[in-house]
Amino acid sequence: MTKKILLVLSLILLAGNTARANFYENFSCSPSPYNGISFSNITGVNFLAEKVGNAVIKNAINKDSSGKYKVNLQSYNTGALKKGEFKSLEIKGKNTVTDEVYISDLRLKTICDYNYIEIDNKNKTTTFKEPFGMTFVLKFTEDDLNKTMESSMYKEMIRKANNIGNTSKLFNISSTSAKIVDNKLNYTLSVAVPFVNIKKDIVIETGLKAKSGQISLDNSKLVTENFKLDMSKLDRILKYLNPLEFAMGIFEDREAKTKVEEISIQNNIITVGGIFMIDKDVVTEQ
Repeated sequence: MTKKILLVLSLILLAGNTARANFYENFSCSPSPYNGISFSNITGVNFLAEKVGNAVIKNAINKDSSGKYKVNLQSYNTGALKKGEFKSLEIKGKNTVTDEVYISDLRLKTICDYNYIEIDNKNKTTTFKEPFGMTFVLKFTEDDLNKTMESSMYKEMIRKANNIGNTSKLFNISSTSAKIVDNKLNYTLSVAVPFVNIKKDIVIETGLKAKSGQISLDNSKLVTENFKLDMSKLDRILKYLNPLEFAMGIFEDREAKTKVEEISIQNNIITVGGIFMIDKDVVTEQ
């Protein structure tokens, strides 16, 4: 039972859905029913159970994601852990790849000191018996962004963006790339302009900010010389192809809500921080 609980939990940790919801403001942790030190803590049995739990979670994550992971599970006692009750969970990842998204540094940590996830093996469901939340911090390098933009899923986004471009008679995008220079994101679109047979690289410099729980481009400007383009039309495509918003797809699931709280670029590394939450009594299928 313990292994099943932790396996399901670890798979849920890589799920979520960006949403503008009131749940974040209303989120509150439930008090822990456990006080003092249990017999399993004294005998060391609980310590061994935590070690096993760490290994199970790590192995489950590695089935869907590559990289170097460290897992730290803290439980109250072995009985609570078997039920699905635990104190905290922290996951750290280095040079991870999940669903073709590259992240140099990843950290997840539970918000509450009491977490309860019930497993029903007969009906193959998982029930969050208490509100569940985790903070996340993701760090992206220039190399991370470029590798992510080479993915098949991102290229499919480019294909769809070209449909937008064709409707507006702007251009067709053949490829994209990114550079981080002086803590600014330089986004390059390699394009072909219809009717005039021109191929050109369009470079847009932009900052980044958190807005309404999502990643938003800030003060974007065209830096390509001798090229005129309506930035209002280009902004629509840029927002659609934002590689960082695409990267947040690793948190996609209808049962969770994700909120980006802050984003910064320092030492030419992009850091995205926020929280994802699952409400009490939410039931998911195993």
